Order: sequence, then C-alpha cells, then structure tokens
Amino acid sequence: MDLAAEPRLHRLSSWFDPETAAVVTILLGLFQVLLSVPLAYADQTLPKLFILPLVLGIVIVAGGSFTMANERKPSRQLLQGCACSNVVGLLGALLAFCLYCFSLSMERSKEHCVPNYSNPDFETSLYECPGEFLMAYCWSVTLLLLVYDCGAVVLHCLLSVSALKALKTD
Repeated sequence: MDLAAEPRLHRLSSWFDPETAAVVTILLGLFQVLLSVPLAYADQTLPKLFILPLVLGIVIVAGGSFTMANERKPSRQLLQGCACSNVVGLLGALLAFCLYCFSLSMERSKEHCVPNYSNPDFETSLYECPGEFLMAYCWSVTLLLLVYDCGAVVLHCLLSVSALKALKTD
C-alpha cells in the first residue's frame, strides 16, 4: 500500500511538525493527570475540580496519540479519530481554562484566618496559618494547570485545523 496516497495531517507551515506537536500534547496531558492527584486532596474552592484535569488529561493524551499514530501509519480512520479527539480536547481545554480562572479568582477572595499568638510553641512563617499555606499550594497547582491548559489549547487548535484541512482536501 502506498503511503503517499493515504491522508496525512496538513502542514500549516514549514515550522509546524505534527509529530513534535503530538509528543508535546501527550506530555501536557500527562502533566494534567499528574497534577490532578494533589488537587484531589488539597482543593477547597471546588472540591470536585480534580476530576477535570484527570479527564481532560486523558482526552489530551488521546488526541496526541491519535496524531502520532496517524503520522506513523496514515489512514483515513486515524485522521478522523485525530480530528475528533483534537476538537474534543480543544473544547475541553477551553472549558477547563474558564474553570481554572474561576477557581483562581475564588481562592484569592477568601478570608484569611487569624493566627493565635498566645500559643508559645507557635512559630511565625511566611503563611500565618496552615489554611493559608494549603490555599497557596492549591493556587499554585491550579496556576500550573492553567499554564499547561493554555499550551494544550494552542496545540489542539493547531492540530485540529491541520486534521480538518487534511480531511477536507481528501
């Protein structure tokens, strides 16, 4: 079977390499999955928020995997799977972007606790209360998820356009 006749992703420009984009997409998805674990135990703003990066990470990894599989062994079915998974990943990443921004804005608006200085064993630290430390940790993890999500939005957008153009020209 001739590989030149099989549909491949459309090259958007000379600098765009779909294989590299697929590998980076898979890594961003894995980072989302890994960061869902500490969020499951620490998030106080939206207690079930950890499910979003877990599911979104799996969808992002699937999109990157379909893209890589289509680049290695092109076929129309893989190209359709690549287009569908990248469009679903793009929509999920946009939803996650909104929820991460909302979560970050809610964490900063919470009231801080009042430390108890009457305890002689109390040591002052950067964060006056353990709750503040946990809130700062959650904020940092959510910010990392937001950064990785922004990268996923850009890559899914590029890969979706590339796959949809390839499907249209075929």
